[in-house]
Amino acid sequence: MAIGPARIAALSLLVLANKEDSDDAHTARQLSVDRITAAHEMLGTKLPAMLKACNHTFPSKLEEKRLACFEALTPLVESLRDSSKAQGSAFSDHCLYRLEPLVSSFLIEMTEDLMENHKRLEERRQEDMLKAITNAEVVGKNIQLIAFNASIEAARIGDMGKGFTVIASEIRDLSGKTQMMLDNISDLLRAS
Repeated sequence: MAIGPARIAALSLLVLANKEDSDDAHTARQLSVDRITAAHEMLGTKLPAMLKACNHTFPSKLEEKRLACFEALTPLVESLRDSSKAQGSAFSDHCLYRLEPLVSSFLIEMTEDLMENHKRLEERRQEDMLKAITNAEVVGKNIQLIAFNASIEAARIGDMGKGFTVIASEIRDLSGKTQMMLDNISDLLRAS
């Protein structure tokens, strides 16, 4: 993401604004300008679009911080287009005392929010998997019961049901193996 490097770029611009013009300073300044511009675009349009694509919204306080970072970057991006404005104590104060602390705070809270959201999604996914396994276990037990009943009916028929008895026995064995696999998966999910 471009937001993190923007912190470094803002501080780099602060240093470069006070340096003499050299090729290295000009190249570094352009890299910083590019990063600040990318961060501005990320905060303004790309991050909201990414969050929307993931069906996630920030809590209102965090969204306010995102907007504050975007607003703090806006005059900086505009002043960078006119290099004569990118100097002086107002520029330095803006980079050092307004922009960098805002972006740092936003990044910390955004990371915490995304981690909490990821944890909730993982818990929900695990619960859904456990429900699916429980449902599959019920189906497996019903298949075992049906196979057992089929064996009884085949035995009642006598010699004509011997082939059916073998099939019912195989179904019961496969159902038992499936049940054991589901139990193992269920145990693994519950342990994690």
